[in-house]
Amino acid sequence: MAPPSLPVELWLDIFRWATLSSSTLSLSATQYQPFQASCASPAESVDWEIVAVKRTLVCVCKLWRELARDLLYEDVVIWRNLPSLQKALHAGDVGEDKTRRVHRACLPYLSCTPETCEETAAIASLLQSCPQLEVLSRPQAGRPGTDLLTFDFPAVDCPALQSLKRLDWWHYNEAARSGGYNSLSDVLRAAPNLEYLSIGGDLWLNLLQRGSLELPSLTTLRIRRMNILFMQQICRWSMPSLRNIVIDVFSTPRLLDPLWDHYGDQVKTMELGRDLKFFVMDIVSHILGCCSTLEELGYFVMFTAAPQVPQHEHSTLATLRWHIAPNGFFPTGEHEFWSHLVEHVELFTRPLFPALKRIVLHGDWSDVLVDDRFVPLAKKFRERNIVLESSF
Repeated sequence: MAPPSLPVELWLDIFRWATLSSSTLSLSATQYQPFQASCASPAESVDWEIVAVKRTLVCVCKLWRELARDLLYEDVVIWRNLPSLQKALHAGDVGEDKTRRVHRACLPYLSCTPETCEETAAIASLLQSCPQLEVLSRPQAGRPGTDLLTFDFPAVDCPALQSLKRLDWWHYNEAARSGGYNSLSDVLRAAPNLEYLSIGGDLWLNLLQRGSLELPSLTTLRIRRMNILFMQQICRWSMPSLRNIVIDVFSTPRLLDPLWDHYGDQVKTMELGRDLKFFVMDIVSHILGCCSTLEELGYFVMFTAAPQVPQHEHSTLATLRWHIAPNGFFPTGEHEFWSHLVEHVELFTRPLFPALKRIVLHGDWSDVLVDDRFVPLAKKFRERNIVLESSF
């Protein structure tokens, strides 16, 4: 049976909605959005259910193939069977160039241990042949023993990535030694228009570079697990447009001190990840003391220690974002849950935050908002003219 006759624009909208998910939106976003999911491994770098939907769409009929093929090739994974991917991207109608449809590419390190120099050139060639590539992901391998991977051949120089706006990078020292598209510094130099950088890993001392690196367009820096050498490397970069910092994992205050020293005065938005280590130490008050121009702060309430009362007022903090993701130690509705929430509310309803005008609630707050114990907390917000907003 032929599909019903509809305008092309309507078909495209239907296909787009059918191939959207929260994970694809998070992985493809090139600008900061609150509480985005992070890609930790190749298995998480692509929403395979959405890929299956795209494959089904292009197999229904010629019309759907014509309309949906752009969606099929917008997000690719570069596995070891590189010739198959190259063939798929270059096959088709005369004059058709599917590489122009690639907007996001995932390049796992397991795919970058070539046995010949020709294979390294092929990977670089593929990256170069995607002129509209906006997002590149080098994810954590997701299994032990990755540091034992061998990179015997030097990688070809990283091609110019003028269109790249986001880079998700997990650092491996053995890979970085081969240079090119395996070296973070080489890739950053090839991407002058980068706006979003997510990085993690442990840097070896012999790979620490003393020279400065210019990232003029970078607005968002997302920090995953890393050692102090990597943090020192970051603090040698020039990032004049940096405004947003997301810290996924917390280790020690000493690790983050260089970050505050170099960029604390220019950061406007700070977000903390869903990590129980933030509950062990009070990092919120440390951030408020070091980031004097901070305007927005977001964190998972049940995963973050209640801040100590600061000695001085913070005159620029205007927005709080609280995510209510559940923590097994504080079941929703229990006494410990409410005691912890009250501590956060009491701090930020003090006159120490004269610019605070709104608190945005993320996650499922339904059980909290209807509880009688929330009534006195809501009164505190009203008395301070703080508006509660819901993100859902």
